[in-house]
Amino acid sequence: PDYLIGPNDNIKIILYGSKNKKFELKVNRDGDIFIPELGPLSVAGLTFQNLQRLISDTITSQIIGTNASETMGALRTIDIFILGAANNPGMYSVTALSTLTNAIFQSGGIDITGSLRNIKLKRNGELVSNFDLYDLFIDGNTSGDTRLMQGDAILIEAIGKTAGVRGEVNRPSIFELKEEETLSDLLR
Repeated sequence: PDYLIGPNDNIKIILYGSKNKKFELKVNRDGDIFIPELGPLSVAGLTFQNLQRLISDTITSQIIGTNASETMGALRTIDIFILGAANNPGMYSVTALSTLTNAIFQSGGIDITGSLRNIKLKRNGELVSNFDLYDLFIDGNTSGDTRLMQGDAILIEAIGKTAGVRGEVNRPSIFELKEEETLSDLLR
């Protein structure tokens, strides 16, 4: 429902009632779709939920006795950049539903010299989020796994301070620590 509609998305509309028709419409570069017999509708920037409401309201008010069902067809792809300590840095085409972790996995993951705790998402030169994979790995917290947009850049910083733990622990390994973290954080 919160997917943002943009150019090259495909929208499928089924009319039923007094008129029965099927349309598969592509959002043009101006952000419009053209519904035969009704004309253009500006849809770019709307969420899918708002798009459904707009199309249904337009059709029920313009064609008496007709209702509409809307679904998404093929999703557009977006180009993003993965930079820094990625295994395979570069430009990638991903679906518009992709998140930060989807893109990192598609690029082959993070290099051994890369930070799992300091992954920056930049949009138009501005920092959008600073993602910590430990939140996902240890706590299962996906709240920082932001959805990507066209032209986003993911910058994987160099690894920070590390400490190794072995012996009578559940996860013997080398861990990356944030600057403010202490021994008790490491043991937790």
